Amino acid sequence: MSMYAMEDVTLGDIEGRGYAFKRRTAFGKARMGVFFPHDEEALEKLQEEDTFTFSGPCYYRKRGPRDREFDVAIVSITETRVGNRVDFEALDNPNPVRETEVEMAEA
Repeated sequence: MSMYAMEDVTLGDIEGRGYAFKRRTAFGKARMGVFFPHDEEALEKLQEEDTFTFSGPCYYRKRGPRDREFDVAIVSITETRVGNRVDFEALDNPNPVRETEVEMAEA
């Protein structure tokens, strides 16, 4: 059974399904998440802009999801059988975490 449930969320003004989650790292707390847009044509818009505002549930380890809104950057877009998956991370993540995530996405 999955720990997180897909819910209706928005990324910028694009609607879709997804969630965000918070995890502890050696450098501090980091928020990241996944997003599946309802409209595949919206992917062009996601690739054109640098930052978006995520609005939807953010899961915490010991508590259930809380509705949150925070600025995010796109880490990667991957084609899957159920649609295009957009991975994102919060802009306020500690810098070493953001650099590591970007390096992993480029590899």
